[in-house]
Amino acid sequence: MGDIFARADPVWTWVSGTALVVLLLVLAAWLRRRRVSGGELDHQPRSQIDIASDLDTPAIEVAIRNAKARGQYDKLPGLYYVLAHRTIETGETANAQELLRLSIRGAATADQEEVHAWARVTLGDLAHADGDLTTACEHWQIARALFVELKQHSDHDAVEARMLRNGCPTDWVLTDF
Repeated sequence: MGDIFARADPVWTWVSGTALVVLLLVLAAWLRRRRVSGGELDHQPRSQIDIASDLDTPAIEVAIRNAKARGQYDKLPGLYYVLAHRTIETGETANAQELLRLSIRGAATADQEEVHAWARVTLGDLAHADGDLTTACEHWQIARALFVELKQHSDHDAVEARMLRNGCPTDWVLTDF
């Protein structure tokens, strides 16, 4: 076998070696691009909520205007959700509820079940704080069902525990909601 390498043409050796290096570089670039673009190799934000949560309130408002102007409606649900939480922190719960409803409508359209579920949890919490247990239970029930679809068992269990703690029926069948 040593004779095969000893008799190999230097040009052929150089060409095959170069081809191997190029192939390895292409493979490395493909793996790197896959990591950056949301492949399975690297952790990506779970949702648009994670992306928007790093922004301050004025930046979120600018991002909402920009997303609307560019027709990037899939970015709006997470932005509305985070802005709603910032609004809750300032005590403006009525405005926060409207932002959460916008988040829910956008999330349903953009197929963002996780954002939809968390917005429902928050709306339920706000309804509960206002003394409206029926509305709170309805929102939590929808969130719980979404977490089942998402296979987010710990989130499902947390919402279920919240429902049980507050006396919500856990076997409701919601209609026309």
